[in-house]
Amino acid sequence: MEAHSSSPKDGEKKRNRFMGKLFKEKKEPASEGSQSHNDVDDFLHGPSDKLHMVGTSPSFPPPLTRLDTSSARRWPAASDLPTSKSARGRSASPKRNRKGLVVRFTNEQPEVIGEGGDEATSPVAEIGMRKRAHTHPQAGQPNPGQTTDRRDTTTSDYGQSFAERAKNVDDFRPGPIRRTQTGFQSIPDNEQYSNHANVPGGGQDDEPFQPLGARSQGDRRSFADMVKAEMRSGEGKALVQARTSDPDELFTGAETTTGSSVPTPQIAELQINTRNNIHIPLSPGIPPSAASSRPSSSRPITPNDSHPPTHSADSYTGGSGSTLAVPRSLQPFVPVTGNPLTEGPATLSRTSTLSIQDAAQAVGDDALHEFQRRTAHLFTLFRLSTEASKPLSQCSLEELVRVAMWWFLKGRMNLETAVRDRPSTPQTQQANYFMRAQAYADLAKSLWIIETVTSQYPEIQSRQSTPDANRDVLESRQAVLSSLRKLTMSMKRNNFLPPDPKDAPLTQGLDPSIWVRGEGDQSLLYSQRLTSVRSLSEALPLGDTSRTFQFGRMFVEGTLVEAAAPQQYRSALLISMIRGMKESSTTAVIASQDGTLNLSIQSDKSRGLTWEDVRWRATQRIVEVSLPRGFMLLLHCSEHDFRTLWGMHDYEKKTQSVMVQRTGEELVFETILQSFQYFDQSPQPPFPKEPQPDCHFKLFEKTVVIKAATGPRTLHRGFRLGMNTSTKSKHLRCIDQDFLPSHPVQFGFLRGEGGSPALLLKIDDGKSKYTMVCTFQDSNERIRFHTLLTGIALGQGEDVIAEAPITGFSIADLDGDLTCLQPLQWQGFRFINYDHTDFQTDKTVLSENLRVAIDFKGGSITDRINVEPGELKVRLDVKSLTELKVLRQPQQDMTASVAESQVSKELPRELATILLDTIANSESTRKYTFPSLQELHLFQAALTGFAVVFDGIACSFNISRRRMVVPIYKKWDAATTRVQIVQKEKVIQLLAFFDNFSHGKAMNFTLKSTDVFETSSNKKTFSLRIVDAKFSLPKAQKGSEAGIDHEFVCLDMPEYPGEHDDVTIVFDTEAVRDSFAKALPAPAKIASRMPSVRR
Repeated sequence: MEAHSSSPKDGEKKRNRFMGKLFKEKKEPASEGSQSHNDVDDFLHGPSDKLHMVGTSPSFPPPLTRLDTSSARRWPAASDLPTSKSARGRSASPKRNRKGLVVRFTNEQPEVIGEGGDEATSPVAEIGMRKRAHTHPQAGQPNPGQTTDRRDTTTSDYGQSFAERAKNVDDFRPGPIRRTQTGFQSIPDNEQYSNHANVPGGGQDDEPFQPLGARSQGDRRSFADMVKAEMRSGEGKALVQARTSDPDELFTGAETTTGSSVPTPQIAELQINTRNNIHIPLSPGIPPSAASSRPSSSRPITPNDSHPPTHSADSYTGGSGSTLAVPRSLQPFVPVTGNPLTEGPATLSRTSTLSIQDAAQAVGDDALHEFQRRTAHLFTLFRLSTEASKPLSQCSLEELVRVAMWWFLKGRMNLETAVRDRPSTPQTQQANYFMRAQAYADLAKSLWIIETVTSQYPEIQSRQSTPDANRDVLESRQAVLSSLRKLTMSMKRNNFLPPDPKDAPLTQGLDPSIWVRGEGDQSLLYSQRLTSVRSLSEALPLGDTSRTFQFGRMFVEGTLVEAAAPQQYRSALLISMIRGMKESSTTAVIASQDGTLNLSIQSDKSRGLTWEDVRWRATQRIVEVSLPRGFMLLLHCSEHDFRTLWGMHDYEKKTQSVMVQRTGEELVFETILQSFQYFDQSPQPPFPKEPQPDCHFKLFEKTVVIKAATGPRTLHRGFRLGMNTSTKSKHLRCIDQDFLPSHPVQFGFLRGEGGSPALLLKIDDGKSKYTMVCTFQDSNERIRFHTLLTGIALGQGEDVIAEAPITGFSIADLDGDLTCLQPLQWQGFRFINYDHTDFQTDKTVLSENLRVAIDFKGGSITDRINVEPGELKVRLDVKSLTELKVLRQPQQDMTASVAESQVSKELPRELATILLDTIANSESTRKYTFPSLQELHLFQAALTGFAVVFDGIACSFNISRRRMVVPIYKKWDAATTRVQIVQKEKVIQLLAFFDNFSHGKAMNFTLKSTDVFETSSNKKTFSLRIVDAKFSLPKAQKGSEAGIDHEFVCLDMPEYPGEHDDVTIVFDTEAVRDSFAKALPAPAKIASRMPSVRR
């Protein structure tokens, strides 16, 4: 059993001895390391319930060797059981006797040498070094029993014991929940210890800053947390102060100064990583002097030190030697106390207070200098290229500034194109890289000319006032420099600066030339006056100015040719599309680098070339400009540039055409709106939603002229609204909206800013759906526009000829009444006509001005009565005396308007689909109901032009008809009949409307002064006979033929009187008959008892 238990280990030892003898290795003597190895092996292979107790006396075991984990087993072998005897020998120490040993906890307090963990600001190694450096007891905590080998600590050294502290449960305060720090903390440790934290009642309010080792148990917030919180507070204040500034502007610290400002311990220990990656000190908790002398550093800092070491500014500089500056807005506010125990190290150098403009200027200068440093190796190439073609000493300041502007525009445009491009193949990536390198070179040309070449000119160095001739040149130079500063700042912010020349070689094939020369016959230039643009800033605009807007630019190749001549001149040209703030049309400025070609194309003929002189060759992508005296300038564009140029010009034409009166239109309203706002539910509305001020607003009335037998007739066909935004806004936008009679006008009265009157218009015509709000200068403009749009405005010479209340209005077709008008509450009517003097003299037929507006709660309906002769027909009801029916043919000029907030949401749709669509495609009947006969007669007179002289009910209406051969008469007797006598000037007509008459429903005929009227009476009836009346028989419905035309009569064109017979009208009372007789054109006489003699 013993041999079996020791066989694995003995076999291994035998193999080791055999290998050692074979290779003649010298056997090392037994040492403490082998003994330690045996102890570890004994522990690994021993029973799992072994417990080794360490005595209280200090022991220093020998260092352990490497563990042999390959021979370790998870479960003990049979040889490791307590009953077995170990085969291993122990030469250094006897076998431990574990019987009677117990485990207990010591009552001694642990010795605190520092704070560790993720919240500690000093490495553990430095805490140990600091512990070893303490050769004397701390102040205020004497411990005479301390020795060099071991220090006997007592309870008084570290405060109360755990048992004693557990009794004071009420004094316990758990520490706050904190986030575990996972990164490197770049905040040095303050090595000052203060006994102020041990004083009862001392807290954070009394001590703004305490070292980590001196904080109380309740305040467990680390120094890093406090600094971060204060920095967040300072950053918030800085963001609030810079709220109104440009978000693209950056802030940097200026030159650090050593002022007399009061230092703060937090800022003294704060380390900030700048864009240049300023390095952080190796030991954040130890000054540089201590870090350089480790591990044998000087004595640690104690609270008794009167002059603690300071952190110099040199310890916070990067590799380049630049001083780290902390902006004032990022410095946390910490109150300064006079306690010498809480004084921190010296603070960092602070920056002076900078304004936002100065900070932005500093950032721009820094970016510009960085760009200049990275492209300075190209300046020599630029200088050599100019000496080869044209020395700079022979150039004027204007020429140099012009060239600088040229290369800046070209470089910026190519850089923007390269940045926007996303190459996918190696070839395109290489082309994109070369384009970007050339763009950097072009920008460097501009910078070199502006900064290096032009700075030597006396005009630049002189500080005296310059004449007007040089002022534009100096302003252009300053504009180029400012644009370069902004561009390089954006390039640096977006990481688009050119590569460092040390890291990237010079790109082969770059064009270092400065001058761009034309080719061909230059005599063509002198024969043309192509210098219509005088100012340098106008010829090569860098962007938007206080007077103009710029919309795009493109570099093209221009060819100047003469008709029927072989000579030509070619040159690179720059086309800039601009528009003045006071102009509504764009201008194309064409300029060359040397200024020989310098012209503009605009819309004013008095100023030179116009867009009418331009011809577009789409297939060849050539823009042909016709010049005076038979010359032409051909602009060869790329496909993209040609489309862009044509798109700008076409968009401008469409925008301006909105405000131009078209065929069949008449301008009826024009104003400048205070503001205009557009609301659309689409994700990409065609018009901005922000209020647009000073918009040009026009309203045109659409009409159509048709030919008729009576001559041309003009019919209303709605309105068109045209609107352009103010020329003060860069992007001109327009509204071109038709208000057709087929859709109701939805409006609403609002109040704009400052109580200004506003009108809401809701558009839903099937093509577009949006809402516009127009704010007018005063209420009169709003009323005028609203009345025009709804058709109730009074034009020149028009007047309201009749106005009265109305109780009902309905429209019916052959299928019945339209349901959309039934729930409306009708209020009144107004008749509008031209040149009103009297109803009988007003023109009602072929009138382009006659219309009736019927108001209801929430809107109105305007019915235009522009009818031809014989088209307007009316009928009076026999039973309901206050009803009037009018028969109308299909019409397309009715206008319906509703206040969208006062009616149901379905009403506008019903008015469009039911009402307006029905009357436009079929004949319809309007039925008007009035409160009394007086309003009915007024409406009838204004509608027909015939004044009502008599209106009554006859109990019988007899027509005597003579047979064809024999002198026998047959009477047509109609029962209750509605009889009217109407008069227009000298024309008097009799209207008769029947109820249950088999021969017809209505008839009318003219009464003349030569007619004979006879009256007769008996006990019950009172009659009046018209002897030998000339009339036309009433129309009867022909079979099953649909239609209601036979129920109505036409006043302006009655039927031809083909009948000559007696007509007898019988009344119930004598008074009614006498009233009827008074309305006749001739006096009535009493009938004779003798029979009448007929021929």
